[in-house]
Amino acid sequence: MSKIMRMRPCTMEDNGRLGNYILSLMHFVPSIMCRLIRTDMTDLSSKIYCAIVFLSFCKTNTYSFVSHMCTASMRISTDTEYSSTPALSDESMSIFEEIKNRLSNLERRLRAVEHPVWQISLKEEDWEICAEGPCKCVPEIKSVSCWRYNLLDLPSKQLVPADVLRLDLGSNRLSALHRDTFKNMTQLHHLDLSNNLVEHLAASLFLPLHGIANVRLSNNLLKEMQRNQFYELRNLRILDLSSNKLRTLPENLFLSNGHLVLLDLSSNRISLLPPGAFHGLGNLDELLLSENRLAELPVSIFRDTINLRRLALDENRLKKLPNGIFKDLTSLKELNMRNNRLTELTKGLLLTLARLEILEISSNRISRIDTKALHGMPTLRELRLGHNHIKYLPPGLFNNSISLQRLILYGNRIEILVRGVFRGLFNLTSLFLQSNRLKILQSGVFEDTPNLRKLQLESNDLSFLPAGSMDAISTIQQVRLSQNPWHCDCRASYVASWLRKRFASFANLTNPLQIQRVLIMTGNWSIWEFGAGATCRGPGILGGQSLLRLTFHELCEGQWASMKGIIPRLPLDVIAPSITSQAARKDTILV
Repeated sequence: MSKIMRMRPCTMEDNGRLGNYILSLMHFVPSIMCRLIRTDMTDLSSKIYCAIVFLSFCKTNTYSFVSHMCTASMRISTDTEYSSTPALSDESMSIFEEIKNRLSNLERRLRAVEHPVWQISLKEEDWEICAEGPCKCVPEIKSVSCWRYNLLDLPSKQLVPADVLRLDLGSNRLSALHRDTFKNMTQLHHLDLSNNLVEHLAASLFLPLHGIANVRLSNNLLKEMQRNQFYELRNLRILDLSSNKLRTLPENLFLSNGHLVLLDLSSNRISLLPPGAFHGLGNLDELLLSENRLAELPVSIFRDTINLRRLALDENRLKKLPNGIFKDLTSLKELNMRNNRLTELTKGLLLTLARLEILEISSNRISRIDTKALHGMPTLRELRLGHNHIKYLPPGLFNNSISLQRLILYGNRIEILVRGVFRGLFNLTSLFLQSNRLKILQSGVFEDTPNLRKLQLESNDLSFLPAGSMDAISTIQQVRLSQNPWHCDCRASYVASWLRKRFASFANLTNPLQIQRVLIMTGNWSIWEFGAGATCRGPGILGGQSLLRLTFHELCEGQWASMKGIIPRLPLDVIAPSITSQAARKDTILV
């Protein structure tokens, strides 16, 4: 057999003595080949060897021949039909790829059947012999570790007691495992096969592991799971299948694993999940599906996972989720849908998530949010909506968000914040609005957020803040106002005065001269901590100066500079519609 496998690919010159023999075989082999590839096998070893031998006769011509014969049942009549490789149709190529995949699968199974297996002892006293093998044995805790031994195969000289509790085969180069690798290891509790090159798992490989609770299979080359892969593993609690090449899961794969609490399927290539993929997982606490290729999900996919508390769907290709998909997840506390392709938050999508505490939907394409989209989540503490396409926050959106403490809205397209938009956010402590297109903050916009401690408004288009707009958050601890086009005239005196009062309160100063002197002495530290780098865009010589350090008289001199047309930055008659009549009168008096 090995001699045949080492034969070089056939060329046209080879069709002398060997050519006639191959052609005579080809009258009979096609039907055998097609039957071999399309049916289940009982004698796996012989059939796969048959397939490999057949394909080794002639590397190119035989492949084309097999694909054509399996699709069209061609009859070979003359030698001229094989004088050149026939052109393949799309249908032929598709079946050709299927044949290659099936043969690859057969090869992986064969390696698992013929792979070496170590010695397994039923005698408890053999722990001393275990220590003589290449792996590390610790009898006191019944542990066997072959971690980072650069193993290509299981060490045949290693004796493993059947009552082992912890077995570590991680970080080796194992490509396959014999189906008897874990025979009689009924007490094994922890199994680590991570960071290997395993491509195929025999259906009965884990069958003896009745006591197993933790299985790590991450960072391998697994492309598929068989339906009964984890059958009868009733004590399994943690299963890590991350960083493989899985494309889908069979229906009812976890039907026997009712005690599973953590299932990690992240960083695979899963593009499709059947409705019953998670049937039987009534005690599942954490489900990780991050970094896959999911574009849609069946509405009943989470029907059985009623105790799920954390669900990660980030880094996929989800465009839309059907209303009702989360209806059974009444225990969910954290939902991550970051970096997908969602375009809206509808009224019914999150309605039943009454215990949700963290909602992550950043880096999507959301441009529309229904006014009642968040009304079913009274326990929500953190909402992340950064890096979307949001232009407008509908009034009433946060009416039922009494528990919300952190609201992240940076990297959107918001231009105006109207009074009342944050109604309901009495307990909000952190608000992130940087990198939007904010031009206008209506006076009183922060009246509904009296407990705000951190506010980020940098990298917007703010040129001034209306009088009184920040009064409701006078005890705030951190404000970021940099990278805005601040126009430093009398209209900027409100925000300058507000910043100075905060600084004076912190430094315990009351005398204006002392405040100015300390501001000069503290340098950039005071600018960042209290003025957050708010720098004047203009007018005139005030351009580039710190807004926090400018006095009322200096700002009003800037006003006269604007009126005289000296390097004007903004027309003075632009009065934001947000300013109340009282605020407008104040500005007029200041002018």
